[in-house]
This record gives sequence, structure tokens and C-alpha cells, in this order.
Amino acid sequence: MKDYDIVIVGAGCSGLSLAYRLINSSYSVCLIENKPITNRIRKTWSYWDAYEHPFKHLNKYINKKLSIHNNKSTSILDCSEQNYCSIDSYDFDKYVLNNIDECANVEIMFDTEIKEIIKTNERYEINLNNGSMNAKYIFDSRPNSQAIKMKQIFKGLFIRFDKEIKNFNAQLMDFTEKNEFHFFYCLPMGDDTYLFESTYYTSLRKDKNEMTDEVHEYIKKRYGDEYSIIREEYGEIPLTTNVKINRKNSNYLNIGIPSGSTRASTGYTFLNIQKQADEYIKKLDGDTYIEFPGTFKSRILRKMDNVLLQIIKDHPIASKNILYRMFECNDSKRVIRFLSDKPTLVDILIIVWNMPKLIFIKYAIKSFTTRSI
Repeated sequence: MKDYDIVIVGAGCSGLSLAYRLINSSYSVCLIENKPITNRIRKTWSYWDAYEHPFKHLNKYINKKLSIHNNKSTSILDCSEQNYCSIDSYDFDKYVLNNIDECANVEIMFDTEIKEIIKTNERYEINLNNGSMNAKYIFDSRPNSQAIKMKQIFKGLFIRFDKEIKNFNAQLMDFTEKNEFHFFYCLPMGDDTYLFESTYYTSLRKDKNEMTDEVHEYIKKRYGDEYSIIREEYGEIPLTTNVKINRKNSNYLNIGIPSGSTRASTGYTFLNIQKQADEYIKKLDGDTYIEFPGTFKSRILRKMDNVLLQIIKDHPIASKNILYRMFECNDSKRVIRFLSDKPTLVDILIIVWNMPKLIFIKYAIKSFTTRSI
């Protein structure tokens, strides 16, 4: 049985982000992934440049302005100071895995299944399908087994037009008139490549082919049909405020989506994963750290997200107007801080004040008497 200081379960964004920070450290680290290395799902991670992290050089494209469109109204989000950035997970995986290959203290085991984890005194015994090991610390990114009521479901096409597209308008949200919380997300991705996504917040299943047809129809209506598909992207992000908050003194820690790194009202995850990884490096080094996302401010944001998700579930059309109003009635910097989980208390108060009062009060009261989404 091999001994490690740290075992990281899952080689997704959270597992690799933490492992990268442990390269060439004094810790012996093993990262366990149940899927084979050939089964990596390519994704696009976007975020506002509101926090320092070691992967900025991987930014595929940077947007300084985003539009939000609802009915016949358009609001502009100024991202000139905190750019809207996108990273291709293919580039991220390649960069991190290459760095791990060249270091001596971090190992990765792909196509390896964990059978059970047993607490033994001050360490943990990990039994695998092909052996066993033990570790002092475990960082576990496996998803929760609980049923998720609401998801962000998206289907995207990366395309290249046959002709030059001038003055392309990057859209954070282009709300549709459907009786559902549905919008299109459109970004330039560099090298004459564009991403168009059909996105739903829903508790229902969605047909991938129908979503693909929606994207084609959207593109053709605005830019014509002279384009080619480079690749496709599909994802389902759990939108829940019912997360596992790690105990302060525990050496078994949930990371990534199960621990609340996904912002429940938006689906944004990448930046919170980077914040969490930095805090746990502080913990390992014996420094003062924040048990993300267990802060007072994080609890306020989770409560607000739960209220908004309840409104989206019950009133999808009104929710589009509510979200649009957040962009229209607030300063861009304030909105970006709010969406990046870095708002001041003043930001939170002003954003809440600018929201429709009656429906928010009604669902805020309801959130105290019902289970979190």
C-alpha cells in the first residue's frame, strides 16, 4: 500500500487546478480519475478577469463589451476593466498534464475506480479497483448523489463563416420569447471562429437535436447560412444552493461543484475553483484560510440565488425581465463584481433594491419555509 500526503479525486477543472498548485511542492500527491485519458470532454470556461490565477495565458479570446437583449431593449455590460475571458479546456488539460508529467511529486491514475474510502486514525485508506493507497488529505470533486431540481442545459456550435462578419455583437444573453427561461449566448472566439449556444434553465430534459436546430435557425436569421461547423459542445450544469460546506478542521474536503464552486444563479464555476484552490493551499501550508464558500457573504449570495432560482422555476418569463433589469439598472463594475462572487455589501444592497420588490419579498419569505433548490 503506497502512502501519499494528498489524494485528489477527479481530474476535472477543480482537481487539476489544485494539482497544478502542488507541482514541485513538498507534498506527495496522487490524482485519481475514473475515466480513461482518451475520454476527455472538451468544454469552454468563461469568466470575468476579477481574480488572479495561473492560467490567464490560456485565454482563448477576450471580450471588452457584452450585450444583453430582451424583447426590443438592449443593455451593454462594459467589461473594459475586467475583461470577459474564455479558456478552452483542451488547452487547460494539455498545459496542466504536461507540467505534471515533468514533475516528480504528482502522479495521475486514469481509468481507476475508487471502491471505498475508510478513515483510519489520522489517515484515509483508499481502496481501488486495482489496488489501495492511503493519504493524510483527500480532496474529492465527485458530484453529489442528490437529485438536482434545476440545471443549466446548453448546446453550442463553434462555426466559421465563409465571409467576413463586421461588427459582431458579443451577446451574454439574448432572451427569446419562449415560455421558458431560454436565451442565446454568442461569442467571438478568435481565428474567425464564433460560438453560438442555446441555453435553458430548466428542471426538464431537453432534446439535443432540437437545441442544435435552434442554434442553426438563430445563426441563419442573423448572419445567413454560409458557414461551417468546427465542433459542437453540450453541457448540463447543476444549479443548486444545497451544497456541502466543508468542516473547518477536516482533512476530507469536497472541492469543485459539490462544494458550491458553481454560482447557482449563473452556472459560472471556473473563477471560484481558482479561489478555492488557493485557499486550500493556504490550509495545507498552515496559514489562515477561508473555508470557501462558507463566508457570511457567500451565504447571502446563496440565499439570493435560491430566491432567483425559485422565481425562474415558477415564473420563467418574468425572470427574464428581472435579470435584464439587473444589467440595465446597475453600474457594469457592480454587476461584474456580483456575478464574480466578489460584491461588496453595498453592491448586494443596491442590486436587491433595484429588483422588483413584491416578487422578491414573496420568494424570500418562501425560501425560509421550503428546501433549497
